[in-house]
Amino acid sequence: MTGAVREAEQGGGLLAAAMADAGLPWPVLALDAALASTGQPAVVALDRWTPDQAVALSAHAWRGGSTLLPVRVDGSTALVGPLLHRGAPACLGCAEAERLATAGGRTPRDQGDLVLGGVPAPTAVPLLAALAADALADTARWSGTMWAVRTDDGTCSTHRARPRRGGCPICGPLPEDTPELARFVPAARPLPDPRRLRQDNPATTRAGLRAALYDWRLGPVASVSRRETYPLAFAGAAVVGDREERDAGYGRALTFAEAERVALFEAVERMAGTAPRGKRTALRGSFAEIGPRRAVDPARFGLYEPHAADLPEARIARYTPDTVTDWVYGWSTGEDRAVAVPEQMAYWGLPRRGAGAGVSPFVRETSSGCGLGNSLEEAVLHGLFEVAERDAFLMAWYARTPLAPVAPPDDDPLVGHCADLLDALGYDLRLFDSTNDFGVPAVVSLVLCQDAASAAPQAFFAAGAHPDPREAIRSAVVEAVVSVGAVTQTALTSPEKLDRDRLLRMLDEPRRVVSMEDHTALYTLPEARSRFDFLLAGTGPPRPWQRVWPGSPRPVRDLGALLAETAARVVRAGMDVVFVDQSDPVVRDTLGLHAAKVLVPGALPMTFGHVHRRTRGLPRLLDVPWRLGRLPARPRYRDLPLDPHPFP
Repeated sequence: MTGAVREAEQGGGLLAAAMADAGLPWPVLALDAALASTGQPAVVALDRWTPDQAVALSAHAWRGGSTLLPVRVDGSTALVGPLLHRGAPACLGCAEAERLATAGGRTPRDQGDLVLGGVPAPTAVPLLAALAADALADTARWSGTMWAVRTDDGTCSTHRARPRRGGCPICGPLPEDTPELARFVPAARPLPDPRRLRQDNPATTRAGLRAALYDWRLGPVASVSRRETYPLAFAGAAVVGDREERDAGYGRALTFAEAERVALFEAVERMAGTAPRGKRTALRGSFAEIGPRRAVDPARFGLYEPHAADLPEARIARYTPDTVTDWVYGWSTGEDRAVAVPEQMAYWGLPRRGAGAGVSPFVRETSSGCGLGNSLEEAVLHGLFEVAERDAFLMAWYARTPLAPVAPPDDDPLVGHCADLLDALGYDLRLFDSTNDFGVPAVVSLVLCQDAASAAPQAFFAAGAHPDPREAIRSAVVEAVVSVGAVTQTALTSPEKLDRDRLLRMLDEPRRVVSMEDHTALYTLPEARSRFDFLLAGTGPPRPWQRVWPGSPRPVRDLGALLAETAARVVRAGMDVVFVDQSDPVVRDTLGLHAAKVLVPGALPMTFGHVHRRTRGLPRLLDVPWRLGRLPARPRYRDLPLDPHPFP
């Protein structure tokens, strides 16, 4: 037995012995020896190991200033890297946490004592040794790289490690969230094209997004898929998260290439919106304790009905000003200062995964108001457009507000294509002007079955809002058309969700509407038509968009100026625009993308699950339709039917 093998086998195993015998010019250490090592670079061979040991090895490398290269086995897969050294992009604990999470299914995760390991195939050892030699010979080049070798067939893949979601105390520590970090200094954001409200960013091409995000072994996007049964090209980008069920970004377009680009773009928004990635939440308390000088009163974002939290369908706790919760800092454009808002309103993934000890979820937040952009201003602006879109839709729906019909543009290829597709399927496309005091052109789309007596799904709704009415129309039309395809797919794969008796029970008992899919499925019933007859009653013939929104769109030279103008209009309407910077530092530095959650106290929040509806304490629901002349008198809250909304 050679000295190298003897040294490797101290506390080691077959892998350590085999790697030591491969003739590497660096020491090959077992775990115990590695944790006691200092100085020169070394290979650390792990036959049997746990995630906790991976964290300990990483901490030792960062603390001691040494460079270690872990080589390990997990079943039929051998893994080399990432290099562990102070300043590396990611540590072994993070790489393994993301690998196990990305594997999906029933793969255990977040179990520090989970025992992993395997017997290395002798034929794989030369390849593992060659990879280790390359990595240690050029640490600057290979820092952050992990290789995976299938020992059954000898194939090898390369992956990039990154800090785990929510940061890592070793390789990606997050700063404590403070009012100073929330401070916003407006900046000019000139646009190269005054008709397109996006700044140039060459990193966000389809190829650039795919290269930066998609990794089937480490995430953050685990898979990219296409669905060819939808009326439009449709793509999905599944995001690795804290739950076994994955969220995804979706893209709809005329081509699959563009649909995939949009899906990856939206996947970044989904990643950023679920939980803090750039700051560590540090403020906990009740609103009564923190007070209005530091925080926004949660009641200003709308309250659910008094009995809602007691219903079996509810997944919320009862809220009072004494309810303890976690808070994050955002920026109030109306007050020009940092303000605290409930963390569970700023990040929509928290209630799903369960709140921390001592904190109960009192809202079911959604991704509504989350925006992504090539600057923070751009992200906030697009998040604000989404708030305006959802607010206008819900205001019209809950107040049963007649809306002026809009003629589909006859010079828009995308809208024309969608209208033709719908007509071939037996549906009419109808558009309505839902613009309210936000002052952003807003559209409600209705795809209506031409045969009211048919057993076919009867109605699909969507919405859009944008300073360019044509963009608002396109968004509303595409979303509604995709809903037609989604319901068709559901009928094939999960027909029980469209069971007629089940939906009829929802019609009689609205609290049974518990999911996003339920909101859409309910209005496929012919019996549900009476709930949207206020839209079909007619307020004159459809008018061209140019007459509905005269003078729009105005050319925009500066996104920063447009944000300031739009936010000021919302403030003049008696509300505020508060935004939380959700940007993921890695994505921001790699792709130049910023994320924000926009919260508008006083606006109607989009919710799913009818018992989670938050319409109490929002007088705009009663005031604005009347002030705009859409209702003859100000309604009383108790007279509103408040049927489950049909938003997809």
